[in-house]
Amino acid sequence: MRGSSMTDIGAFNEKLVLQTIRSAPQGIGQSDVVRLSHLSRQAVSLITRRLMADGLVEQAGRRISGPGKPHTLLRVVADARLAIGVHLDPAHIAVVICDLAARPVARTTLAPPTEDPRADLERVAAAIAELSRSLGASVPAPGEGEPSTHRRLLGIGIAAPAGLDADAGILRDPPWIPGWRDVPVVDALSAVTGLPATLDKDTNAALTGEIWSRHLETSQTVLYMYVGHGVGSAVSGGGRVHRGGTTQAGEIGHLPIGRADQHCICGRHGCLCLYTDAHVLVGAAHDAGVEVSESSGTTAALEALSAAAAAGSAPARDIIGSHAGALGEAMRILAGVHDPQRIIIGGPTWPALRDVGEAEVRDALGDWLASSGGVVESSHLGDDVGAIGAASLFLEQELAPGTVAPGTA
Repeated sequence: MRGSSMTDIGAFNEKLVLQTIRSAPQGIGQSDVVRLSHLSRQAVSLITRRLMADGLVEQAGRRISGPGKPHTLLRVVADARLAIGVHLDPAHIAVVICDLAARPVARTTLAPPTEDPRADLERVAAAIAELSRSLGASVPAPGEGEPSTHRRLLGIGIAAPAGLDADAGILRDPPWIPGWRDVPVVDALSAVTGLPATLDKDTNAALTGEIWSRHLETSQTVLYMYVGHGVGSAVSGGGRVHRGGTTQAGEIGHLPIGRADQHCICGRHGCLCLYTDAHVLVGAAHDAGVEVSESSGTTAALEALSAAAAAGSAPARDIIGSHAGALGEAMRILAGVHDPQRIIIGGPTWPALRDVGEAEVRDALGDWLASSGGVVESSHLGDDVGAIGAASLFLEQELAPGTVAPGTA
């Protein structure tokens, strides 16, 4: 890892203790930390004192558990450290600042990326500066050493569509974002903000956000379906997202879902993207006479489609239902490949499609649900999932023991 900003909790054992305490938001006794971390009582006591001195951990009352002395509970001070999340989505640029629980404490939405990446990143930097000022958050200035322990900014996570080179921190050729070819986004944003940054795919970021914010069981295999301008997937096992050899795992736009009615430019029939890309839904709405003006962007058009469905428009419900049916077929195939215990559906356009779409997805997954006992649910992170996930990328990198995120500056 290059340029780590967390010198005060750089050791593996410190991160392990901090993560153990963080996984119990209501508080945890020191003896339980010893048991769960498999560290010695002396080591945990020493690390806990250091974390409390750094303002990262505090006492959270006492718990009586059987005879003897009450146990002092420990919990993480969630806003002691903050991470910034930036989601470069074709529909907009979302910027959030999250606490250690991946809860947004400040957020803003900017106009979509243009063909001028430098100007766009200056807009992002200005938004970060404004949000930071509103929170009183601090970052070390050159020559000043560490800032105050409270509300310290760690760095920036950046989420974007593939293709990208996460290790190099470069957007190579992201779809639907013209002008952003071979942009060294990590170095560029670090240069204008003075903060370290990391880059990953929006699908990986979204799943990281779910794992980090919800403390999902690490024993579970989790499949995440990301619904945005296109559809992607991510999968995790052991609490870690599988990124593949080049961070391209989960690119499922050209996954054949068993339909032969449409021919794809890739040469195959029935590719998922032919039925689930956002522009397909908007085009179908126009063809069916459903009023979905695109002047305010694709997300607004899909929200209008959803509103029409809620108002009783049969064509609108059929369009969303067809999208969800194709999504469900893809999920059924991927469930057979990955054998997950939990499937989460999210992404920036899913909230607009969920009311009609979720039932269709469940219907497509009926056999899997009955045989596996698995869980299918919609993300609780809403349409900010990409930005919250991006912030979680940096939190994971800095605070998860043994983790080094790709694309770090």
